Amino acid sequence: MSGSKKQLTSLLFVMIIMACFSSDMLSQNHRPVKNLPQYDYRPYHFGFLLGLNKMDFALKPIEDLNNLDMNIPGHRFDTLYSVLARPEYGFNIGIVSNLKLGQKFDLRFIPTLSFGDRNITYEGVTEEGNTLVRNQKIESTLLDFPLHVKYKSVRMTNTRVYVIGGFRYSHDLASDEDKDDPDAEVFARVLRNDFYYELGVGFDHYFYYFKFSTEIKASFGLRDLLKYENTVYTNSIDRLNSQIIQISFLFE
Repeated sequence: MSGSKKQLTSLLFVMIIMACFSSDMLSQNHRPVKNLPQYDYRPYHFGFLLGLNKMDFALKPIEDLNNLDMNIPGHRFDTLYSVLARPEYGFNIGIVSNLKLGQKFDLRFIPTLSFGDRNITYEGVTEEGNTLVRNQKIESTLLDFPLHVKYKSVRMTNTRVYVIGGFRYSHDLASDEDKDDPDAEVFARVLRNDFYYELGVGFDHYFYYFKFSTEIKASFGLRDLLKYENTVYTNSIDRLNSQIIQISFLFE
């Protein structure tokens, strides 16, 4: 992750800590009075989202990996033993749009910009018998367009629990699907567009001026993202799907 991304991630951590501290202080002065009593009668409302994510791949290597044809040029392996995916952490920012469908159901559209990295690691040996490890870091900058249905529990004074489910389309601005840089050492390329199904759970907390929500959500990619280019690095992978865990803090 670049230096600017690390700085933004650090800033996001500070904001989250401040929000959690404020929530704890307010809860100590709890009064059995409903905050924002008319909030749930609004036909629609807006807000913003800050979140952290853990981007990963569900990587399935080919069944007979040790017998992979190594006569393709462009690598230093004699035998390839394993191909593994390794996740890294990133962050998200988004805009919340919420439409009331009924007493317990909402329709939510939250366009989000997500930053993160993932890794594919190849392990094997050279012709000389030396261990060789090659790592491909894949940076992602995702434009996400999720559409969710939110099912809410009965409001308990100033708190309620909810579950969400739906689908999402993502466009990766950092994808190297069509890039051809002869000076860059690229082992595997991923496609630019993907579709996900998503499931999550969260808590709504009503304060005097706004509603604050904490949410955890899992996203499962439906598309095989690997661009097959007849190299040892891509021929060793049978399927590559995206998997993302996201913790979000919503202010509405």
